[in-house]
Amino acid sequence: MKNFKLLISISLLFVLNSCDSLLDISTKHALPQDKVKSVEGCEGLIIGVYDLLQDPYYAGRDLICVPDVMGDNCEPSPSSTKYAGQYNFQPYYNIDIWESAYKQIGALNEAILYLSDMEQTDKVKSLMGEALFLRAYNYFNLAIIYSRVPGHLVDNFNLCVPLLTEPFFNEGGSITEQASVPRATVDEVWAQIVLDLSNSFTLLENNDNNKYPYRISAVAVKAFQSRVYLYKGDWANAVIAANYAITNSPVPIYTGKYTDIFSQGKESLWQLHFTVSENLASTSLHSTYGTVDNGYRDEEGFGDGTGAGDAQLSVTQDFVDLIDQERDNRFQALRKVHYYGQNLWWTTKFNSWGGTFGLDDVPLIRISEVYLNRAEAYAHQNNYTSARNDLNYLMNRRGLDNTNVANAELLNEILLQRRIELAFEGHRFFDMKRLGKPISRPNGMSQIPYDDYRVVAPISTTELDVNKKLVNNPGY
Repeated sequence: MKNFKLLISISLLFVLNSCDSLLDISTKHALPQDKVKSVEGCEGLIIGVYDLLQDPYYAGRDLICVPDVMGDNCEPSPSSTKYAGQYNFQPYYNIDIWESAYKQIGALNEAILYLSDMEQTDKVKSLMGEALFLRAYNYFNLAIIYSRVPGHLVDNFNLCVPLLTEPFFNEGGSITEQASVPRATVDEVWAQIVLDLSNSFTLLENNDNNKYPYRISAVAVKAFQSRVYLYKGDWANAVIAANYAITNSPVPIYTGKYTDIFSQGKESLWQLHFTVSENLASTSLHSTYGTVDNGYRDEEGFGDGTGAGDAQLSVTQDFVDLIDQERDNRFQALRKVHYYGQNLWWTTKFNSWGGTFGLDDVPLIRISEVYLNRAEAYAHQNNYTSARNDLNYLMNRRGLDNTNVANAELLNEILLQRRIELAFEGHRFFDMKRLGKPISRPNGMSQIPYDDYRVVAPISTTELDVNKKLVNNPGY
């Protein structure tokens, strides 16, 4: 983030230091404690968390692309081996955000502690609201990766992730004994997520100082709440949260050039912002999903695939076949190329902010998702008229006519449009997982049953070695 680099480099040094595990979370400040306990120090901790989310192994890349690799939207490009383990559902290959997420939670817990002891000015409340949201966001991602979702347990195994809501200060003695924390239950972790989001909204409503879209606003909290309630199967509250977000959204569903949604943030309620110095270059989403487009096209419209970029992932033909290439303006986000002797499709959703290779601003919450969240929640409630209205509103703005499917098929149509609209943005695998569905695979590959142990990520041996209270997921 732009304005706090110096502060971060000093007061958030403990977060950026490498650590071996969740247990190594004792506070390590370069600044005296009284400086970190200031409003400015707490804001530095929070801004530092936004920075840590940019990590390519977290929301800067892998949290966005791997769910489409583990689903049916993406596949490794020819000569690429980077995501082959996830694509083939090999044991121990999944998404791993454990260390980064707990670093962030450690910083946020400290900020929350200090802020709670300060005079409750509007500024302090606003920072507290941001910190609570970011803690909920991290726990949500940990929960959907390392455990089953509410209502879809397997063999009654109900362990989620360790739930830490207070900072850990090592004051001597055994760090392992003091900081070893068992896994909380699925219900306990999701209850904390809901509580943090509720408190966050209360603090940010009419008090978020127009931080949209680079920092959390009250609208972003409600939009994310609609996603959380969708995962919980709480359809009524999903609708309520979506209603607020849609009514108060600073952006509508965009009707211009579809790729502007990503290159210009036209629908973002919250996006990760990268400065020039933070350019991820070869580890960016642009590089992962293709190469720089040199403008060349042959008579059949194929590019040559040359230029900067690793092009690790291609779009599956299964996905391409879903799109009405004549009318659906989402087809604008696909590009066909000759690459390593094969004809491939690449997504251009992340073809770099401002035209600079690798400088991706990553939308984490879009208004289109909120409409889809509400449509799905309505459909689960058998409120087909409202569900259909939301779905048609989105489809019309993508160049399509109203859906004509029967009510009995409306939910499937909503999920199909969700797959197309949110493709390559980190939703596909989790949308199947949260509904307890088999994991659909492309290219004639067999589905992965929902109860397959590989659907849930393992806890690393490093964590298990240092924290004897941890129990790994079944099958590992």
